[in-house]
Amino acid sequence: MNVNVQAHHVALPSHAARELAHRAGLALERFSSGIARIEMTLKDINGPRGGKDKECVVRAELVDGRYIVVIDRNVSMRRSIGNARRKDRVRSRLRRHKEAPGDGLMA
Repeated sequence: MNVNVQAHHVALPSHAARELAHRAGLALERFSSGIARIEMTLKDINGPRGGKDKECVVRAELVDGRYIVVIDRNVSMRRSIGNARRKDRVRSRLRRHKEAPGDGLMA
């Protein structure tokens, strides 16, 4: 399973990107046979103006060509990333996919 982390308008050291990719891979390791790749995109939508504008988008592309998208927007990047992981939406959709592969998966 290939995991890629991208940051747009967010200062993200390379070691932090590697750590995020590693954690995402571990969190979804159980489903690795069904996932072709994972892309995590971090964005600061409003820049220095502040507000609830830190966004974490997790896109899991499945081996059958379908994909799952989870989006969380919050006041801090840490919270946004944490919420996307804690909600377990990717995992719950992957479980449903295993049980009923014909269901739609887009979040």
